[in-house]
Amino acid sequence: MLNRTVEIAPDRPHLHGATLAQQHLSEVLPALNSLNGDATLFVLDLSSAASVTGSYLRGIVHWALLCGQAEANGGPHPSGTDKWAVRPLPLFPVIFGGSEEVVDDVNDFFRARNLPILQATKRPKSALKSARLLGSLDRYLASTLFSLTKLREATAADIAAKSDESITVNAWSNRLGDLYGLRLVTRRRAGKFWLYSPLAQDIKTWA
Repeated sequence: MLNRTVEIAPDRPHLHGATLAQQHLSEVLPALNSLNGDATLFVLDLSSAASVTGSYLRGIVHWALLCGQAEANGGPHPSGTDKWAVRPLPLFPVIFGGSEEVVDDVNDFFRARNLPILQATKRPKSALKSARLLGSLDRYLASTLFSLTKLREATAADIAAKSDESITVNAWSNRLGDLYGLRLVTRRRAGKFWLYSPLAQDIKTWA
């Protein structure tokens, strides 16, 4: 479950360069530094964008994904004072809006890095109703994500019980853990087990 939302919504058409990305990110850094472990939807609203560069995406949404992965993997906090360094943060990044040309650029950026990202197709609040999967995702992980989306919430054992794939519960658990690391699903403890939920209630592939 996502408890908070942090949003960056640039009001300019051309989003170019790391300097501009850091300028926009600096506006929400105080909020990011006070999350206290709350799972947080991190939204980059591209509704006003006519163009976006890889350096801008790297400085905001890719940075947020790396921070989310560091949190999922239990990574250490940076020892220096660089406020732009990747550090463990409970972030689940998505983009919202954007022309097809802009979305193409986002898709290419993440595909080149063999990473996925979701594009919210309805205005996000604390939960996403529908989203498109951009970038790159292993087909087995994609299949697991879509299976979880149908169930809405499930443990690895729940998915194993409903699947035709002849793999172990532990293998399902590993897949779900990978999806959590990629910030496509959230999770909560249910006794001894993790109960997973997709980041959006309905997820479609981008075509």
